Amino acid sequence: MQTPATTTKTNPAIVLAATFALTWCLSAGGAGATEITISAGEHAWPSGPICLAPRDGVLPDRVYRRNFNGEQCGFAQADHEGRLWWWSAPMKPGEKRSYELELLRSGKEITGIHIWDKHADEGRIDVSRGDRRFATLNFKKDEPKVYLYPVIGPTGDPVTRDYPMKDNPIEKDNKRQDHHHHRSIWCAHGEVRTPNFDGTANYWHETEPAKQDRQILKRIVHATSESGPVFVEIQAEIEWATHTGVRQFTELRTYTFFASNDERIIDIRNIFKFTDCDATFLDTKEGGILSVRTAVTMDERGVTKPKKMHGQMTNIHGQKGEKECWGKASGWCDYVGPVLSRDAETASTVGIAVFDHPKNFRHPTRWHIRGYGLYTANPFGLGHFTRDKKQNGSHTWKKGEAAEFNYRILIHKGDTKAARVADQWRLYSQPPKVTAK
Repeated sequence: MQTPATTTKTNPAIVLAATFALTWCLSAGGAGATEITISAGEHAWPSGPICLAPRDGVLPDRVYRRNFNGEQCGFAQADHEGRLWWWSAPMKPGEKRSYELELLRSGKEITGIHIWDKHADEGRIDVSRGDRRFATLNFKKDEPKVYLYPVIGPTGDPVTRDYPMKDNPIEKDNKRQDHHHHRSIWCAHGEVRTPNFDGTANYWHETEPAKQDRQILKRIVHATSESGPVFVEIQAEIEWATHTGVRQFTELRTYTFFASNDERIIDIRNIFKFTDCDATFLDTKEGGILSVRTAVTMDERGVTKPKKMHGQMTNIHGQKGEKECWGKASGWCDYVGPVLSRDAETASTVGIAVFDHPKNFRHPTRWHIRGYGLYTANPFGLGHFTRDKKQNGSHTWKKGEAAEFNYRILIHKGDTKAARVADQWRLYSQPPKVTAK
């Protein structure tokens, strides 16, 4: 079996292929400067988030002004690990662009993406862009999963299904209230076996509370304070425990939220730590380290009320529809379809693309992606997906090991081609060269 990716101190997602020797020269007044150069090489690049991981590090949770030809053109922001992020402009093949970075005294007054944690005692943290909600992290004690809902796309309208969190008349009228365990955007696996529990734990389905295996949020490890001009970040420590109270393993889950006028991006990192005992993720289609349930108007089954509408899935190979995409190995999938406005009078074309990072376990992952809107990255269901009983995708992590998974969710306007999803995938998986001095 393939060796899983192990936990390291740095996130492999978008760590640029370059050697950096970067020293930050800060004056007594709090200002400092360095220059970074991005080289497009032979490719054209879309706009999107880029990460710089310098050898000498940067000051965590600080904001930098980005200047181009002496004029301010945006900001860069350091995360809690000292990686520096900014939203890069589009570039043409062969183009080079240099920016000067200047450390700001404070970034609190800069508008961007916000975290509202005043509802944390109610089991939720809201993320907003400006005065509009982006997403909400839910971790209520009476629910078995930690999940994102609602998730609002760049048109200002929800892109994931409301059921079972909220009653939606369109879902009800079209008889689309199925699979109550599909909670918007979540992580789960249907069959986990450990020697400290007699039987197999099921974190996928939701049964009666007394028999329900659960994800329990123990604490928010880190949350970007107030606002950030480039991103906000939430880290949560989660215990996966059986209905008898036996902890099987722990997880450190990190959500990083980016936004532009035409895109919403969520990077998700899952680090599973098997500190208590060995743990086996069994071969089953009922699971997804990253799982999504799209809005019902977007999926291939679609709706007929208030009018007929539906969407379509595609993958990196150009395959389309459930028959061609389900169970296939692919670096990314994209589900595109109409999203209704709040008044249900108009619809806009929106897509949800999910990228599987090249360093993930068994990349490219297989996809449990259905015409009714279920959409999961599942590297374990090999026998189920191939319908070959001789193949077994089960994997065991030994006590003391760890496994890391990284994904990007790109919520975009327009169809797959218009949103340059293939180029966005390259920006995520093989970003342009960046040098610094």
